[in-house]
Amino acid sequence: MRKNIILLAALILIGCTIQKQNIQATSTIIDTTVRATATSPIVFPTPSPTITPSPTYIPSSTFTPTPTTKPLTEREQVIAQHELERIQYLSEQGPALSIPALEYHSDNYYTLYPNGAVVELSPPAFVDQMSWFHDHHVHSVTGEELIAWLKGEIELPARSVILTFDLGNKPLESIYRMVSVFKQYQMFAIFTIYSYGMDPSESVVCAPDNCWQAYIDAYASGYVTIGSHTITHRDFATLSASVGLNELLRSKKLIEEKIGQGLAVNILTWPYESVPPWGDKISTIGFEAAFGGNTYPILKNTAWLNKPEDFFKLPRIIPPGSGGISGRPNGKTLEEIMIMYTNGWK
Repeated sequence: MRKNIILLAALILIGCTIQKQNIQATSTIIDTTVRATATSPIVFPTPSPTITPSPTYIPSSTFTPTPTTKPLTEREQVIAQHELERIQYLSEQGPALSIPALEYHSDNYYTLYPNGAVVELSPPAFVDQMSWFHDHHVHSVTGEELIAWLKGEIELPARSVILTFDLGNKPLESIYRMVSVFKQYQMFAIFTIYSYGMDPSESVVCAPDNCWQAYIDAYASGYVTIGSHTITHRDFATLSASVGLNELLRSKKLIEEKIGQGLAVNILTWPYESVPPWGDKISTIGFEAAFGGNTYPILKNTAWLNKPEDFFKLPRIIPPGSGGISGRPNGKTLEEIMIMYTNGWK
């Protein structure tokens, strides 16, 4: 635009100069004629034709349409802000070589296993953990970031953690509560859905479609990645590849259809942490990562950089319970877990 204004001004100036020269030429002719009348009979000369300058071409300004930018959704805004955090923490901490994945089952649960082990958590303890992560500049990894990191496409901060949640219709009341905590402390999670019992026809808990709506809202918030925890929650190590893959594909399509919003389900958590021998075949139906449990001996049981053989059996550990102590690795606090499994506290 500035160049067009300068060009227009220059063309106008040229036109004015031509007109001035024409006026000066006409004035000279008249002056010569007047002098001749002093010594000669008055003769009225035939006036010279007036020179009319050709119209000056002034280019019209080029119309540049104002680009229309589609407003970002809430999810896109939140993820964009999270990317700024990734870059900031990378500059502070350097890149991660390993990242622990914690296995949650909502923010409020109590499970007693046959061997006497107890896995439990209370909402206040959950809040304390999210607060601790935030205060210590721990970057919680989104599903998209996880896939990109595993493939070597991005770097993640040395103090990173993967928060996975094996969910279904049981902890429905805690979904909104957890998302609120995520917003408060800027933490991000991977929710994987065990989908049997999610429809109103399958459970009174979910009428009228309350269960799916909770996950739709969680995904729209931007703080949650959605994955699959299968349909039937069976031990997939006991299933053939054809049977297992068929169910996983149906689960993937069902969740994508119910959640909408362009969701592509590409992360799985294996029920009972049981990884089948055909586990890597899930890549043929669109999955790019899956979590198991004890992939490595406990001191090395973390997600490692440049380990493609682990993509479909990523290890997980148990977060500390309400008393602040984990059962896997046994007796460790949250801080001790992060020191053990990351290179961010060296």
